[in-house]
Amino acid sequence: MDIEESERRINCYIKSTFQALVQAIIPPTPCLTDTFGVVFHPGALEFKVYKYVILILNHSISYPVKLKINVQSMALSTAELLDHGADQLINTCQNVYPVNIMRFPHGGLFSKLSPIDRLRALTLIDKLEINTNNLKPPYQNNPDLIRQMTAVLNQLTMFGFYSEWTGYGTTSQCPPNQRRVEYFPPGWIMSKYPGPAYAYRDFRGFLAYITHEKEKK
Repeated sequence: MDIEESERRINCYIKSTFQALVQAIIPPTPCLTDTFGVVFHPGALEFKVYKYVILILNHSISYPVKLKINVQSMALSTAELLDHGADQLINTCQNVYPVNIMRFPHGGLFSKLSPIDRLRALTLIDKLEINTNNLKPPYQNNPDLIRQMTAVLNQLTMFGFYSEWTGYGTTSQCPPNQRRVEYFPPGWIMSKYPGPAYAYRDFRGFLAYITHEKEKK
């Protein structure tokens, strides 16, 4: 297998894993309408929030630090961490539904779980009910980082879904100074956020008058 094919498989594995993650955290939500009956509002997977999570993870550690701690990709290490949680869930018979190998075909064991079981696997990781010695850097025997990451994964999914990132469109993968809001972000519509209000003055506190020492005399 050449290097290019190997990188392609790794990227597909990472993508499938985080697609499964964001789908479990923010799934499509049903809504009853008069005209069409029950319809589903898109979730984090449909808005490709997994791209945001992968982007942030891979830029969370500088390249020199990655070399020092022997980390190829933070997104790859985290995807493997999720698979360890899924493996523990299945080995301890805590999964609610059977594994479905047709889900996200390029992903690992975590992506084959049902959405509810993916969240249960994430809980096992957060509780450190996995063998941390079997993990790769930077998670190996690093319980503090593991618990922080379980919170970060939830937060990043929320940030990507409800922030302006979904409105960046074709510029979403560009450097921050090159991104442009190409359309009104769907997350803003769902949260009823009206958008930024330009030229509003910030509240800078109350006007206070301090008597100078000379005036006191």
